[in-house]
Amino acid sequence: MNKKALSVFTVILCTCGLASRARPDFSWDKVPVYLHFGSNVRMTDEQVGTAARLSNFICLEKAHGRLTDREHPERVAGADARRIRQANPDAKVLMYWNTLIAWPFTSYNMNFAESHPEDWVLRDMNTGEPLLKGMLGRTPVCQYNLLNPDVRKWWAETIGGAVNEFGFDGFFMDAISQSKRPLWLRKGWGMEKADELDAAAVDMMLQAKAIIGDDCLLIYNGFRSRAGGSDGNAAAGTEFLPYADGALIEHFDQFASASKEDVLAYWEMADEAAQAGKIVLYKGWPDHNINWLNEEFMASSAEDKEAMARKMITYPLACYLIGARENSWFCYGWGYNIADGQLIEYPEYNNRLGTPQGEAARAGWIFRREFEHARVMVDLVERKGSIQWLED
Repeated sequence: MNKKALSVFTVILCTCGLASRARPDFSWDKVPVYLHFGSNVRMTDEQVGTAARLSNFICLEKAHGRLTDREHPERVAGADARRIRQANPDAKVLMYWNTLIAWPFTSYNMNFAESHPEDWVLRDMNTGEPLLKGMLGRTPVCQYNLLNPDVRKWWAETIGGAVNEFGFDGFFMDAISQSKRPLWLRKGWGMEKADELDAAAVDMMLQAKAIIGDDCLLIYNGFRSRAGGSDGNAAAGTEFLPYADGALIEHFDQFASASKEDVLAYWEMADEAAQAGKIVLYKGWPDHNINWLNEEFMASSAEDKEAMARKMITYPLACYLIGARENSWFCYGWGYNIADGQLIEYPEYNNRLGTPQGEAARAGWIFRREFEHARVMVDLVERKGSIQWLED
């Protein structure tokens, strides 16, 4: 993102401080766990209790509560956030909000195209038709025209108002760079608009942060690495760090970021963020192909999926521990639904960890690191990891 692009919207560079009142308490005593899930219905008391026990840092996903209150699902999300904090007063709970996609789950986006001017929707530059993210049944999923300043103002005021109204501790800004996908640039924005779209995202971040204030968090998604790919694009997403309190590594060892070079690049990006005092969230997965898109895996019983996730947690957790810094958090599961593994009480979460005893030592693609109560090894070539939990 260059200075010329920023000047389009007269965005002023700032480094947002991470207010101690805003961020969740971080401790090395045990693995710092972040939860990120949605429930179509109001959470049960047992689910609330489990979430509050496992973590003090949680995000409720975009469709949370949509079957409990079809007109205003955000009210259910807000109520569940309050219930989690009642069970764990130290918990910080974020609301989900997408940068580009007008997901029709909340009252704010239902029938978005019909309730807003034509130029609020991203449209095909040749046909004038909306460029849809896709369809949810019969419902078209529109995308915001981020180059329209009225859209950006509405976007920031909507999420900022929701955070304040429902008492969230901030919000999770998803898909910060998705507007720059070649498909959308080619058909909607124009191939020359990538820098302007980055500047638009920064403008939205600054406006929203001004509304929610320094006592609330803005976490974005996020970091991307394709270091092992042919394009040599080793890192993307860190350019937004000055305007947020932290970022998510959503594709940690997954999807298009599954090479050994990608994992190393993510560690380096996370280190850059930590040096700036930012939060970093690692979204770990059981394996490359174990996710909600794998139909065969998802057809397995709940018991079989849980057993596999328990068996395979060591490698992604070890990878996280090699790169973890102050305010780095570990999230694990195979998707984003409340039933996708994040509310499992993995025994590794109850083991004593302790502070790191230095940086990781590297020999080729093998990395080792010691904590007060654990010794960690990762072999990125063989995709093997071990964690030796030490007795007192």
